[in-house]
Amino acid sequence: MQKFSIRLSSLRKERGLTQGEMAAAINRKRSTYSGYENEDKEPDFETVCLLADYFGVSTDYLLGYSDEKNHVEQVFYNDRVNFERNFKGLPPELRPVVAKCFDDFYLLLNRDMQLRRPERLRVYQELLHVLQSNRADIRKLVESSGGAITDPVALSDLMSLQGQLKNEVSALLDKLMQADMEVAFNVKKDGGGSSSVSSRSSAG
Repeated sequence: MQKFSIRLSSLRKERGLTQGEMAAAINRKRSTYSGYENEDKEPDFETVCLLADYFGVSTDYLLGYSDEKNHVEQVFYNDRVNFERNFKGLPPELRPVVAKCFDDFYLLLNRDMQLRRPERLRVYQELLHVLQSNRADIRKLVESSGGAITDPVALSDLMSLQGQLKNEVSALLDKLMQADMEVAFNVKKDGGGSSSVSSRSSAG
C-alpha cells in the first residue's frame, strides 16, 4: 500500500488540506486517516472509493495500479455499453433530454476542435470538472443527512457548497468570454491587416 499512501498524501497536499480536515471530509477519525498515509492502516474498499471520488481520480490511480488519474480514454471509449444501457433504461420522456444535452455539447465542442481553439477547450474541461466535483460534494452532504437536511450546520454547509459552485462556474464563464474576446480581437486585427495590404496592392 506504499503507493496508495504516497498518492493520498500528495493529493491532500495539492488541495492544501490538513489530515484533520481530510478525516472530517470523509467522516473518519484523524488517527484513522493518518494511518492511511503512514501505512499503519489499510482502508476498506468503501473508503478507497470515497477518497477517489473526493479527489476526482480513479481507484486504480489511488491504489498505484495506473499512472493516469482519471482513465479518460477508457471511460470515453469503453463505457459506451453501460451508457447505452442506462440511456435505454430511462423513461421515454427523459431520453430526448439526455440526447439534447449531448447534441448541444457535441456541437459546441466539435466547432472548437475544428477551429483548434485550445483556450476554449481547456475552459470546457475545467467547467465540467468543477460541475462534476462540486456536485459530488453536494451529493455526499445530502446523502449523509439521509436526504433531509434540517440541521442548521448541515444546511449552512450546503449553502456554502452551492455558493462555491456558483462562484467557480461564474469565473469560468468569464474566462470563456475572455477567450472569445481574444479570438475576436485577433480575427479583427488580422482582417484589418489583410485589408490594408490588399489596398496597398491595389493602389500600386
